[in-house]
Amino acid sequence: MQKIILLVDDNEIVRITLKEFLTLLGLVVIEASNGKEGLEKALSSEFHILITDYKMPDMTGIEMLEEILKFKQNFKVVILTGFANEIDSEVIKKLGVVAVLEKPVALGVLEKLITQLLANSNNNKKGW
Repeated sequence: MQKIILLVDDNEIVRITLKEFLTLLGLVVIEASNGKEGLEKALSSEFHILITDYKMPDMTGIEMLEEILKFKQNFKVVILTGFANEIDSEVIKKLGVVAVLEKPVALGVLEKLITQLLANSNNNKKGW
């Protein structure tokens, strides 16, 4: 079964780069250019990992995640940001975010994290 990533970032260059990279890893990538679009795609699509920017024009990645979690819970979350100091660590824990990575993200670090998350999901029959 192919693993699906929902990638939400308002920066087109970041989105294109990450989509190409994740596709090379054999993953299916659904793109969204802002939190509102990300919410719509999350509610209408199946996905295993949400990779989202924190700071976006219409709603933050956290606000989008809070809305998604009202309807879906069976996915992992990675936040990419240049504003890690603005994110409340208690909120991160409460929402089940597995990692907050600083932009620009090192692709090797992202690959290792995604690989670990997918390996864990394969060992967890209740998961995906």
